[in-house]
Amino acid sequence: MLAHHFVKWCETANTVERCAGVAMLAEAVIHRKFLPKETREAEAALLYALEDVSPLVRRTIANLVASSDRVSRQLVLGLARDVNEIALLVVSRSPLLTGSDLTELAMDASGPVRAAIARRPHLPSDACHAIAALEDPDAALALAGNRHAEMTVETLRQLATTFGGDGRVRGALLERDDLPSDMRHRLVHAVAEQLGRSPFLAAVLGETRSERLREELQERALTAIVDKVSAEGLEAFVEHLRSDGALNTALLLKAVCAGRIDLFSAALARLTGYPEPRVRAIIAEARQPSFAALAAKAGLPPVVVPLLLAATRVWKDASMIDDLDSADVTASVMQRLLGHQRREATADQKDLTELLERLSKDAQRTTARQRMQRYLAA
Repeated sequence: MLAHHFVKWCETANTVERCAGVAMLAEAVIHRKFLPKETREAEAALLYALEDVSPLVRRTIANLVASSDRVSRQLVLGLARDVNEIALLVVSRSPLLTGSDLTELAMDASGPVRAAIARRPHLPSDACHAIAALEDPDAALALAGNRHAEMTVETLRQLATTFGGDGRVRGALLERDDLPSDMRHRLVHAVAEQLGRSPFLAAVLGETRSERLREELQERALTAIVDKVSAEGLEAFVEHLRSDGALNTALLLKAVCAGRIDLFSAALARLTGYPEPRVRAIIAEARQPSFAALAAKAGLPPVVVPLLLAATRVWKDASMIDDLDSADVTASVMQRLLGHQRREATADQKDLTELLERLSKDAQRTTARQRMQRYLAA
């Protein structure tokens, strides 16, 4: 009877009165003011009000029920498919919308509504993946910036692959700690390429200096990524570097000098085709004949083998120290290798010497920065 009376009453009530009427019904349903039968009647009346000609009436309902889990899903879904100003209230907050609901809504929604879905806290993984697959940069930006969404590695890869050319999305992805290292390298590489080929930069610095700047940016970015790549992401990162042509002597020197023996062994396993346990065993023993044979199989120049072996031995000894400062060890390794190279280098090894000098400077800067951070935190 309540629903019937409400329908008849709506025929003569003005907009303000209808807003007050639906507000009373919505609050009664949310706060359990009715008996079960009356609650069902009130919900039926609210469903009828979804067809109200005035968006003010529908907005009144949306404002009240958006955060409630005590109303019918049918009512919430109806509001979620309304005009933007009403749908936004519901899709951004309603606890009744499931991952499937949000996925379906995102597929059909307008840009602003889709972006609101992408910003939802704890957005389910299936909805995240659906939004990432759509060619909507605003929704992608919202999703990339959502730290609480249930984002999978596959979804992050989808975002990076599809929207890597969009500076806003790229920046939001690079700020995430969970971005896979191979994708981080790809995005940073793209930034350096774009910057290095900027006509403005070339006009200010000249083509030679801008090209050198691009190379330095890429090199420093790769060094930073090598320092932070997780054990879980090693295999994908190494394969990415190999396919990208970046799994080279310079990268391996950076890895072993920084103490990333796990990355070094994974890279050699990929280059040689040997099982990784066998490669790890050879590196752990650090004996010259077997180490040199492994390096030769990987296609490394003979001139770098003594440097790699020396760095490996230093880290092997350092691993026995309980209170180990990795930054200090890295700087020490670089200084030792650079000193050896300066003493033993021949005229045709200028490039290798310059590489070690750059790595040594980077290691010293990193050590100084970390010491300052520890000092300030004390």
